Amino acid sequence: MSRKRLWCLNLVGAMLVGGGAVATAQLRLPAVISDNMVLQRGRPVPLWGWAQPGETVKVTIAEAGATAQAGEDGRWQVRLPALEVQEQGLEMVIAGSSGSCLRVKNVMIGEVWLCTGPSNIFWPVKSCDHARQEIASATYPQIRFFTVGRRMADQPQADCEGRWVECSPANVPDVSGVGYFFARQLHQDLKMPVGLVQSFWGGSRLEAWTSLEALQDHPALRPVLDYWKQQMAGFDAVRSQADYEKTLTAWQEAAARAQAAGTKPPAKPKLPADPRTSNHRPACLFNGMIAPLIPYGMRGAITYQGLGNLFWAEHSRVLLETMIADWRRRWGQGDFPIGMVQPAPYTCQGWAQSSPDSYAIQRESQLLVLQQVPHIGLAATMDIDAVNVLHFPQKQPVAHRLALWALGAVYGRPGAYQGPIFRAMTVEGDRIRIRFRHAEGGLRTRDGRPPTCFTIAGSDRLFQPATATIEADTIVVRSDRIPRPVAVRFAWGNTDVPNLCNGAGFPASLFRTDGPP
Repeated sequence: MSRKRLWCLNLVGAMLVGGGAVATAQLRLPAVISDNMVLQRGRPVPLWGWAQPGETVKVTIAEAGATAQAGEDGRWQVRLPALEVQEQGLEMVIAGSSGSCLRVKNVMIGEVWLCTGPSNIFWPVKSCDHARQEIASATYPQIRFFTVGRRMADQPQADCEGRWVECSPANVPDVSGVGYFFARQLHQDLKMPVGLVQSFWGGSRLEAWTSLEALQDHPALRPVLDYWKQQMAGFDAVRSQADYEKTLTAWQEAAARAQAAGTKPPAKPKLPADPRTSNHRPACLFNGMIAPLIPYGMRGAITYQGLGNLFWAEHSRVLLETMIADWRRRWGQGDFPIGMVQPAPYTCQGWAQSSPDSYAIQRESQLLVLQQVPHIGLAATMDIDAVNVLHFPQKQPVAHRLALWALGAVYGRPGAYQGPIFRAMTVEGDRIRIRFRHAEGGLRTRDGRPPTCFTIAGSDRLFQPATATIEADTIVVRSDRIPRPVAVRFAWGNTDVPNLCNGAGFPASLFRTDGPP
């Protein structure tokens, strides 16, 4: 893999006796610090690499410079002063006291975002709506992408595979659709370079993206760690293989009988997964695909929550809070903003779930984190009607909502950026009145009909379908079956596609009034 780096070795020192080699010290940079990169504007810029232990290293770019000394392990790190936006490619020079010199070309200074999570956030541009047109028009040399090579690891890694590329019709087809459309809107609205660091793994769980230290420090996550400990300790590779071969032989016989009878053969059995190499195991993706990026300067992150976490739905809230706190602490640049996508209605068939309400609980956990953790955004996608399609192609509206959140909440641009979120309820006889945050422009429905997907319950907590009516910026919910209601749920079913939105057109998030505080 070429990084297009120019090594300039100052020929200092004496020629070795008996040979023609030159004694030089070699500098080395991590993959993320390379040609075509974007550096974060407006804040100190951390840069790092490796050299000979004790060697002094100086980094300069745009008339700014900083010096550091390599430690015993050879690692050095500098912090450049805050830099202003630069739309023209710059050269960064890294010079060592031994005489080695490394130049990084075509560097821009602008806004940098991390884009991470499971498969829906890395669903590529080439598979999104209007892919042909989107790809053909994707000439934005001031947008740059760095994609982290997929790697699991049991210990935090110092480096990763990857390279920065300019946004072009040749490079954009395999880029994250959500990431590209998000970066494009920021670039067009802010009128400055945008860098997107992509780190993805399909079906991944939150515990895999969180450091082991952070998971171990939270008592509520002990069941998660105990589960993995038991899975690994109880796995017998030899016995598992033998059992699989017996099952496979039985399948082959059944398939042959089905073929002879002209009927559909049974599904071929899968080789049992080895928990010791699972991409779900705690910290394995953090170690291989997040740790190598720290402390690269960035503005914030955008992320999805996948169906893998249905397995730990009841722990989803604390897992999410722990991952966010872990990343923020390790990056050391404060409570940087994180925008989350609240997944769209989906059947969830075939996914391991902790309870029948797992999908709703998981999505609710994001809502609770939004309300309790600072600088969090939530892009609801309750209006995307593709309940049988896991990887729906309509990624443009998802990215648009994330970008409007970033422009409003992070960059201070005016305008609405959030859909209605449950705030409070009051019981009024045989009905319940619901109040919302983010009801800008009042409440309405996309189709002009009464609000859908509301249920209501009495003290027995048996929820019944309810009628809902918009009254100013509130919703009144009632049912003839429930004379004395105590609780309301909205869009709680996996495949519920509600029509409620605010005047700005943002869909309302699901909620329950009888949920956790």
